[in-house]
Amino acid sequence: MCALAIFFGSPSSNLLLLSNMSYGILRYCFPIGASKNAMTDKRDVWQGTLALMVLKTLQSMGALHGYGIARRIEQTSGDLLSVNYGTLYPALLKLEQEGYISSEWGVSDNNRKAKYYKLTRAGRKQLETEAREWEQTTEILARFLSPERES
Repeated sequence: MCALAIFFGSPSSNLLLLSNMSYGILRYCFPIGASKNAMTDKRDVWQGTLALMVLKTLQSMGALHGYGIARRIEQTSGDLLSVNYGTLYPALLKLEQEGYISSEWGVSDNNRKAKYYKLTRAGRKQLETEAREWEQTTEILARFLSPERES
């Protein structure tokens, strides 16, 4: 079951999104109503969605190294999101420990040693579950944001 908690308030408030695939307390560090990151003009990836984005990226692209995963997530977002590598690599390690992805060493396009990650059977199953739960969560939020849609 996907759990959701949202806190609204002053511009310094946090938006919390929690799921059964969380890695502790999740913070959406971008304040509601504030401007985009001034240095990169991109928003940070919501930590509660990072694992789902990684799994979906590996499903659609096949085996990728960490930098490739990060770049693909950024490209898929239309370069509106920025992946924090300090968050990505612990998430990859956690996904591997949970059996959702596996890894092996290989050589990257620029002839450097790199760890390539790929989706496992358990990861495909988890991706389906997580995607379904996030769709349900967004449907619930849509009811609050667009009350005229109520039946």
